[in-house]
Amino acid sequence: MIIPKNNIIVTLDKREPVEYAILNPISGSFDIMSELEYKQYCELESGKDITPEMTEYLIERGYLFKEQRDYERSWNEAYDEFHKEIRDSQIQLMLIPTYSCNLACTYCFQHGIDGRPSLITREAIDGFFDYIQKEFADAKIKPFITLFGGEPLINSKAQREIIEYIVEQCVELDYELSAVTNGYDFAEYADMLKRAKIKEIQFTLDGTQSVHDQRRMTANHKGSFDKVLAGIEKAVLYGMPVNLRTVTDKHNIDDLVNLAELLDQKGWLNLPPELFKTQVGRNYELFECYEKPEHLFSQAELWGYVSRLAEQYPVVKKFHRPDFMGLRYLVDTGEMYLASFDTCPAAKTEWVFDLYGDIYGCTASCGREDFKLGTYWPSVQKNETAIQNWKKRDVANIEKCKSCKYDVICGGGCGVVAANKNNGEILSPDCRPIQELYDIGLNFYRDDIKIYEDTEAAVKPTAEEKTKAKAGCIICGSSLVYSEHAEDHVCSICGKTYSSNIRCIQGHYVCDRCHNGDVLDHMVDLLIKSAEKNPVRLAEMVFDMPTMKMHGPEHHSMVPAVLETAHQNILGIRDTSKIQEAIKRGKDIKGGSCGFHGNCGACVGTGIAESIYLGATPKSKDERGRAMLATSKALLAVSELAGPLCCKRDSITSIKTYMNMSDRYKGADHYQYSCRHYIFNPDCLGLKCPYFPISNK
Repeated sequence: MIIPKNNIIVTLDKREPVEYAILNPISGSFDIMSELEYKQYCELESGKDITPEMTEYLIERGYLFKEQRDYERSWNEAYDEFHKEIRDSQIQLMLIPTYSCNLACTYCFQHGIDGRPSLITREAIDGFFDYIQKEFADAKIKPFITLFGGEPLINSKAQREIIEYIVEQCVELDYELSAVTNGYDFAEYADMLKRAKIKEIQFTLDGTQSVHDQRRMTANHKGSFDKVLAGIEKAVLYGMPVNLRTVTDKHNIDDLVNLAELLDQKGWLNLPPELFKTQVGRNYELFECYEKPEHLFSQAELWGYVSRLAEQYPVVKKFHRPDFMGLRYLVDTGEMYLASFDTCPAAKTEWVFDLYGDIYGCTASCGREDFKLGTYWPSVQKNETAIQNWKKRDVANIEKCKSCKYDVICGGGCGVVAANKNNGEILSPDCRPIQELYDIGLNFYRDDIKIYEDTEAAVKPTAEEKTKAKAGCIICGSSLVYSEHAEDHVCSICGKTYSSNIRCIQGHYVCDRCHNGDVLDHMVDLLIKSAEKNPVRLAEMVFDMPTMKMHGPEHHSMVPAVLETAHQNILGIRDTSKIQEAIKRGKDIKGGSCGFHGNCGACVGTGIAESIYLGATPKSKDERGRAMLATSKALLAVSELAGPLCCKRDSITSIKTYMNMSDRYKGADHYQYSCRHYIFNPDCLGLKCPYFPISNK
């Protein structure tokens, strides 16, 4: 038996009883172990025999291999998958229009560079765009351009004209544009920049005003806080994605609490992450220019401190959820992150082009002659030897990484920092304190991880259940194609011809009648026998029926049926004819109505429920209006969640909306729905859905 080196174990010491997390990035596995299971694993490591059941489980999860070749095959597959991901990633092209800056921050790395205050020329910009169009023509995803510096957005006439020229080129050539700015003059550039496709604007705020202005001021010691805040407000107003960075050390770390409260009051922390996200940066001696090194944190010290702050002040966790070398991805998705054989983007997913026509591999190396990789202007010259050296930098090619159990988490660290420490040798490691970071991170996210643990245990599906819960074609499971124009299709089950906008990519078509199959009969049986008074819980019971699929028109019948049934259960009566009428009317709403008619069938289901309850007809007055009001309220609620279809999400939202407008459910207790079907939905919104397990918590 082979125990892989990459098994990582963390003690979850803030749980009672104590539990242990075990994970392996190569196998892509993460599990929680009890004390007894942990002791068995320790016995295995010491060479003792353990139970066959434990052995079988460890092999199944990739924490143990029968033979060396099995382990090597797993490692090679993970290595190939990682490099495919890198090849398919969007490349960032950093353009430095100037090394000059309008601030004199106490810690800026540019203090260590002998800059030549100047500004890029139009000829150099033309050379840049000519170069990138040829060099990256075969990129799977078109690269995006990031303005970097120095400060790329200084409000001078000459710099405004040159940035405008860059923006024009981005618009004309269809490049997304980002900017890394101190934010001091951003408000003056906002109208110009918004003409381009803005991918992200990175600002820096090091705290609230009194703290920030001590650290980030102009050359004449004027504070920058007010102008930076005004710039962020402008970006938020214009819908530009904001990445707010806070550079921390022992001098300003406690002010994170005050900064978080300020941003929360402005409502920015409630924005979706695609519009507002944060990062907490750490000062360190990259260029040995920091004037107060005694204020610096080590990486583990920083995140340990942030973790303690978040425990004491929850707003800090709302402000920033640390990555912890991939653990946040695990928490957000319930899946292990990809093994990271290389965490250095230089000359792979990142390139830097400065105003003098020089090419570098990353922002940490720009401006340094010893890291120069060539020129793009006035002539193209590339140091292919140096470029290939950067390209091959991963843990498989760094000798000291090969025996390290943390290699595919650390990824060898930063190549520039490694070179600074090791006489210019980039094929050397910049080691990270992975075990310490995981000890902090897994305990930081311990409650969120517990949700996944419980959820997975509750919804671990059998092969048969997976087949029945297909989100796509019920014949083959393939994805569905939604066409703008309807065509005639022959149903693969009943053989009848129908006009439809929906088919699967393999050509199968199933009519609504056959898609419903026996599910509506099963639904009637379940509802007639139920005593449940809360329609949300009743809907969940229907969702869990073996014949109920992830999506489909059967949900259009389910919504009015569960609303009617729950009300009858509150009254203590049973009128089967009304339940059957609800299902019959719901069957009239075609599948795909949400996208093709702008009229989600689940929402219409609430109008059906109100119509049946009030006995409305087309000639009714108030009753007809009430039925339409129910549908409109549900449609509004569903539209605000946006995203691709999810019949479960839209059904629960419609039901809850109806419950809020109606007095029919006063006898029902409160029930918080937590989705157990997201694993069957490839278009799940994840944390953006209010019923996703973590969002729900």
